[in-house]
Amino acid sequence: MSDPIQNYRSEVPPLIARVLADERHYGDGAPIWVGAPTSSDTKKTRKRYIKRLWRLSSPFPEAERLANVLTRCKPRRRCMSGACPECGRAFQRWFVAQVTDLASNESSLGLIAVSIAFTKHRTAEDKLDTLNTTRMKRSLSESLKNTDGLSWMVGGIDISLNDDTQKNGDIAWQPQFYGFADVTSREALSKVLRDTYGPTKKAPRPVQIKECDGSTKAISYAFKTDFVRRIAYRTEVGPPEKRRKCWNTRKVSLRPAEHVRAMLWMHQVGLAGRLYLRGVRMTRTGDSVGLVRIKKLE
Repeated sequence: MSDPIQNYRSEVPPLIARVLADERHYGDGAPIWVGAPTSSDTKKTRKRYIKRLWRLSSPFPEAERLANVLTRCKPRRRCMSGACPECGRAFQRWFVAQVTDLASNESSLGLIAVSIAFTKHRTAEDKLDTLNTTRMKRSLSESLKNTDGLSWMVGGIDISLNDDTQKNGDIAWQPQFYGFADVTSREALSKVLRDTYGPTKKAPRPVQIKECDGSTKAISYAFKTDFVRRIAYRTEVGPPEKRRKCWNTRKVSLRPAEHVRAMLWMHQVGLAGRLYLRGVRMTRTGDSVGLVRIKKLE
């Protein structure tokens, strides 16, 4: 029998292609979590996205090509596009299973969730195609290089369309990292990241770190397949006698044209462009691919 990954797109890294060629990741078995899309759900979603791409192919000429790519996605002949709901779900399921295994290892130090808004890479609404994840990952690796007590960190980069017009601001794409780290000192990691990614007017708290229960649902969030529009609005909080005004954010679905931009970007950067690994690496394990710890960070 021929190797199923012989048909993968040449620009997809071989190990990621091997993950996406494994039909076990497209099923409905473990890992599972509340609200997880089913294989049937994502098949319908892929067809809906194809229709949207065709409908908006006039203002977005590249959308027609992406629609053709997604149309050809079938079992044992996967398109492997970063914009494909079925391939994205398969990679997300693989990611959840691998991080769960890493976190459950007896040598685990203590799992925490890490969120970072890359404010320096905030990108104009019509310039999403210029957003490069390589520089974000390099800066993150550089900041972690001398961090004591860090065993590993893994996660994914996603985007949201942030609407700050009610703050007299703009509408722009905001890239962010969400992932998990195994550390001896949460405080040490927090200091390193906050020194690197300081507060700005757009993001007063660009770094957020909290304990993680290691649940599959929590881990799945690091490799979301759908992005949103975040609308800033003014609201009141607190007890009746001490009400105060503050800014909050409401999440809504991307508008069709915004969604097409996001899909084109996801296809452009691919799943490899969104994946961040520190202290672990992807490797062949028999007929599959796994994440294994690196003994020493380079």
